[in-house]
Amino acid sequence: MSPAGRHASAGLLALLLAACLAPVAVAGGPAVRHPLHVDQPAKAPEEVLLAVEIPAGSATKYEINDEGLVEVDRFLSMPVAYPANYGSIPRSLAGDGDPLDALVLTRQPLHPGTLVRFRPVAVLRMRDRGEEDAKIVGVPVDAVDPAFAPIRDLGDLAPMERERIEAFFRVYKQLPAGADTVELAGWGDAGEARATVAAALARYLAK
Repeated sequence: MSPAGRHASAGLLALLLAACLAPVAVAGGPAVRHPLHVDQPAKAPEEVLLAVEIPAGSATKYEINDEGLVEVDRFLSMPVAYPANYGSIPRSLAGDGDPLDALVLTRQPLHPGTLVRFRPVAVLRMRDRGEEDAKIVGVPVDAVDPAFAPIRDLGDLAPMERERIEAFFRVYKQLPAGADTVELAGWGDAGEARATVAAALARYLAK
């Protein structure tokens, strides 16, 4: 390469490094919304947003903290992994005072912090430490993934899928010894799931 070419390449590299290292200007820009404070779709509770915290297949329990950042809460002690993408429904309050939890089945794991629009199709009734801790189960809306279009209600979920979810929640807190006790109390259909979501959204607005 000629001296002129080397100088040009060095100059381009310097510009690229400067661009990478320069601070991002945010003054005057739009405010970044906290994932758990974003508005729900007008079609809620038929279509709802989930803020994904834990990808399907993960044994790491991530949480979205008060600042909206994803942090590692803990690693599961039991040799199990989350059977679906798991997270919190924004602008909701469950019976335990926390955002309502949900699992969304997808063909690929979703990244923590991702928002996904889903259709509630079932609810797993649970109690954790004696408090209500229902888990909504859903699938992406048709516009996000039409592969799940046939799944509209509890009966459309494969029995093995329901058993996998039950098995996970039955044991995922059994270690370390003396950990929280989880009680499963059966399944509710899509209507019950939507009613649970609607109640949680109303509870948030009333707080």
